[in-house]
Amino acid sequence: MIPALSIKNLTKVYGNKKVVDNVSFSVFSGQIFGFVGPNGAGKSTTIRMITGLTPATSGEIRICGYNVEHNFKHAIDNVGAVIEMPQLYPYLSGMANLKLFADFHGAKAHSRISKIVKLVGMENRIKDRVSTYSLGMKQRLGIAQALLNKPKLLILDEPTNGLDPNGIVEIRNILRILANKEHMAIIISSHNLAELEQLCDVIGLINNGRIIEHKTMLEISNELADRQRVQFQCNYPNYAAQLLKKKYQIKSKVIGTSIILPLRENNIATIISYLTYKKVKIYGIKKIQKSLEELYFEMLNSDRPSSSIV
Repeated sequence: MIPALSIKNLTKVYGNKKVVDNVSFSVFSGQIFGFVGPNGAGKSTTIRMITGLTPATSGEIRICGYNVEHNFKHAIDNVGAVIEMPQLYPYLSGMANLKLFADFHGAKAHSRISKIVKLVGMENRIKDRVSTYSLGMKQRLGIAQALLNKPKLLILDEPTNGLDPNGIVEIRNILRILANKEHMAIIISSHNLAELEQLCDVIGLINNGRIIEHKTMLEISNELADRQRVQFQCNYPNYAAQLLKKKYQIKSKVIGTSIILPLRENNIATIISYLTYKKVKIYGIKKIQKSLEELYFEMLNSDRPSSSIV
């Protein structure tokens, strides 16, 4: 299968500084790729190179098999994008904006406008001037604009910025429909890690211009599950800790009336049964699992060079 996007050894140098350093990854049809990293990590520069807004110093970008450098028109015909903020005409209505942008793509784009307006949930405000829109509504209209040419690759920079919780859920559902039913490949650059955790199939973490992690959400979920700890509140925590160490070679931590131990969810019942059998009374159980956000900061910290004070 040809990837919707294939990046190989992509590098961008400004002066003496490598802003993007030998980056490689692919995004396939129907896949939502979360592109994460701190400010200045190289996300925006990478996206600008993908869309042809900035030339690469070296490396290769292919969109649906077309080389961006050598066959830009065919490559970019497959792309829809909202980079940074949607570029809209505030004195025109939302509908007039869409019709204006549809002119660049032809009759097929015009025929899609009604469907797209309904998809992004703007039927009631599409005839109002953009100057009256909230930031969240401008984001919706920007996404609608990016969908006019029925792209195979959709690139969104902070698509839920300015949206209330209901709006975030709606945008999430829209993107899932586009990925699952339209088989669209989607790249989301975002700082909202909790949202990416619920939405993305793959996460790419960039720092100092390099991809330091590239994992599927299934791999990340398994990693988080392996790091899960469970807190048992009981009547004899020290005794319980000794029992579990002897029986299962589990090292636990005793805090007050609780023991905390590394444990996968499917092993909790076994521990409860064993402690109950040994006359340990359990008053409460609490799962302590790291989030994607905590894992993100761990990976960032592990990528930073150690320093010392002399």
